Amino acid sequence: MSTSEHSGGRGGGAAFGPPALVLLILAAGAASWAREARALWDDKLEAFVAHSVTRDDNVFRISGDSDPVSVLGAPSKADKVKTTSVGLNLDMPLSRQRILGGLSFSTNRYDRFTVLDFTERHARAGWQWQVGSDLSGRLAYTNDHALASLANVQGGVQSGTPNPLETQKTVLDATYRVTPRWHLRGEVSRIEQENELAERQANDIRNDGAGLALFYVTPAETRIGLDLQRQDGELPNAQLVNGSPVDNSYRQDRVAVVFDWTLSGRSRLRASAGRVERSFVQLPQRNHATRIFHADYEWRPTGKLTLVAAAQRDIAAPDEVNAGVNIGFVLVKGIALRPAYRMTEKVSVSGLLDYSDREYLGDPGLAMGTVPPRSDRVRTAALAIAYQPIRAVRLGLGVRRETRSSTAAAADYDADVVSLSARLAF
Repeated sequence: MSTSEHSGGRGGGAAFGPPALVLLILAAGAASWAREARALWDDKLEAFVAHSVTRDDNVFRISGDSDPVSVLGAPSKADKVKTTSVGLNLDMPLSRQRILGGLSFSTNRYDRFTVLDFTERHARAGWQWQVGSDLSGRLAYTNDHALASLANVQGGVQSGTPNPLETQKTVLDATYRVTPRWHLRGEVSRIEQENELAERQANDIRNDGAGLALFYVTPAETRIGLDLQRQDGELPNAQLVNGSPVDNSYRQDRVAVVFDWTLSGRSRLRASAGRVERSFVQLPQRNHATRIFHADYEWRPTGKLTLVAAAQRDIAAPDEVNAGVNIGFVLVKGIALRPAYRMTEKVSVSGLLDYSDREYLGDPGLAMGTVPPRSDRVRTAALAIAYQPIRAVRLGLGVRRETRSSTAAAADYDADVVSLSARLAF
């Protein structure tokens, strides 16, 4: 399978003409307009342009045992991608309300694997609202159009054809102070994902969620409460298993005790523990119930150093994992450490150490005995250095190491990624 031919008009880049020229024109126009509008908007509107160069030594995340010539039609798994972005951000207080928004386009151009050339779009809008002293909430919407991950494919079968993924998320929540100590919170949400590739459209989903939580809040702002959530996932495109269509729609119920405790001025603990149950419309032997927990401990020993330690066991949200042809859900068990150090007013360093064990469950092929169970172990180490000589300019250097071992054949991989970036705001 060759991946070195250009994708032409597929995806997004070609619709904008020569991307670099168009983005430069847009950036110049946005910068000029932003400067003229600065007095009117009082710095509530930001325009920016950014550029990065990234070298990835395993773009398609293929196994170390695989020959790139036979799998990719190329002598090397590595490539360099140049990304140019332009966008606007809005943060506008209106009395006790706050309006938030953003729109950006990022064009990605590869030196070798030009089939992956693509222009991403990211849009967001939000309203943080307040009514009186006791009722507040937010209405938020995001829309992202980008290529789906090349790593999350069952059995290590990688595709040289890009899969544009459209993800929309809408959330409305409200919190009411029943008394100064008791707070009631409700939420409704919808997540929609659409895959452009026909072979991935069995993963298309509309997930409608609703939640209700009751908290007790102490004078020190420590919170403890009970959180109830329900999700209804509708997958409109049946999956064919041995020639038979299978409806992968499901219902998921979650109950958890939640806790938020500021131990001191330097540390904070946020945690939840409970149970989740998922039941499927078809093939009930796939139904699954398990305990869940999340814990995040934040420690600030000095004004410059922050350490966050996190642990979790939970079913991944549909907008967090697009598992390619692996229908079902992913049970994630993991730990992470995220340090950050501000060396000076202009230089900061951040890192990540992450380990996760991912079990792929709920696939109808598992229940029917046509596919073997799969579990992955993913390890990530990353380091980023940022330099901000003036408020409007930000330079960055990032390095990242990813490894995955898997029970699925040829699903293991190693990848080293290095990137340089620059951002200019107006």
